[in-house]
Amino acid sequence: MREAAKPHKERTPTFGRMGNIRKARELFDAATVANKKHIAAWHGWAVLELKQGNIKKARNLLAKGLKYCGGNEYIYQTLALLEAKSNRYEQARYLFKQATKCNPKSCASWLAWAQLEMQLENNFLARELFEKAIQASPKNRFAWHIWGLFEANLGNIEKGMKLLKIGHVLNPRDPVLLQSLGLLEYKNSSASLARVLFRRASELDPKHQPVWIAWGWMEWKEGNIVKARELYQRALLIDSASESAARCLQAWGVLEQRVGNLSAARRLYRSSLNINSQSYVTWMTWAALEEDQGNAIRAEEIRNLYFQQRTEVVDDASWVMGFLDVIDPALDIIKRLLKLEQDPFAASRTADGGPRNASMDDSAASSSSNNVVESETGFDLDAFIMKKLSIDTSKLEIQLETTRPKRFKYQRRQLKSENRQEMAVSKSQRTESSSG
Repeated sequence: MREAAKPHKERTPTFGRMGNIRKARELFDAATVANKKHIAAWHGWAVLELKQGNIKKARNLLAKGLKYCGGNEYIYQTLALLEAKSNRYEQARYLFKQATKCNPKSCASWLAWAQLEMQLENNFLARELFEKAIQASPKNRFAWHIWGLFEANLGNIEKGMKLLKIGHVLNPRDPVLLQSLGLLEYKNSSASLARVLFRRASELDPKHQPVWIAWGWMEWKEGNIVKARELYQRALLIDSASESAARCLQAWGVLEQRVGNLSAARRLYRSSLNINSQSYVTWMTWAALEEDQGNAIRAEEIRNLYFQQRTEVVDDASWVMGFLDVIDPALDIIKRLLKLEQDPFAASRTADGGPRNASMDDSAASSSSNNVVESETGFDLDAFIMKKLSIDTSKLEIQLETTRPKRFKYQRRQLKSENRQEMAVSKSQRTESSSG
């Protein structure tokens, strides 16, 4: 990725991040006038316009970037996503192919392309592209995570868990991999092991909301209502106004509805919608509650409220920006992998808060098919990671146990330093008193 990142080493304007869009445009314009081959400026300007929803302007800037600078993987990636958004999939594939030609070692290009094919349910091609992604960057946590979820959603549970475990061994401080692994363990194995994984993930990053929410959801399904409430509360204490908070409030509302606390459930649904008024699931869950209570008129009012306030956006760029947050190292927000990484369990939850089993229960994609799909693609995963990473997949369980986070290391060092300072002060005071 180092060579791929070279075009972005030039200084580019950052005013757009501070909300001064007009000033940012002026600076990007000045940069491209001063140097027409300033690829980072062309691409950065295009991304700025995408964030503002100016799709046509962004396309024009990207085209100019190609005209003056030649082929560039970031330009091709962004154009490919725009084509995919417009349902021009062949053009998108062509552009992704150009991006991978520019830099065959770019995990980002292979991964973005794989996600497109995954959404189109071209599963064989998506699997090949995931394989290309990890070959390009064997330690990339995003690639292992999405590939693992992809296989699990096809019903290849064992393979999905294996991929997540490999990703965790390579990235032992990433809580998201453990979160997804915990959900799969709960769904297909045991709550006790899932609980261990959730606890470890929360220790890795106590401020990662989705871990607390997923853990709370599991405890609710296990009938541990008090514990579930406690975990939901922990999640909300981190940030009560985030998208994850909205999902937490909705899940908590379902819990209260199921135990008969209908007033509390209504308050929680309302609070969730105050954060995200576009949530179809929350509106319909609330409407179903009223329907179940015999309040058919109120239920219809709630459904109508959803359709009345729903925001219709023409040329919405959010879909594209979701990918760009991941695939473009020039952006500062490479911290989340779409909504899939932010809260994978949300995608497997229906309106009533329960798990969705349709894709997981597909008998045609049983765990016995894992060896078949590997032989079809001709890629030997075990041999690859043994050769490249010296990881024995037969010992993943053991390695998983030996990658526990080192807790409070910084705090211990800080305490030792403070203790030394206190000892020095105390010694100085004793010296002064004795000399006096």
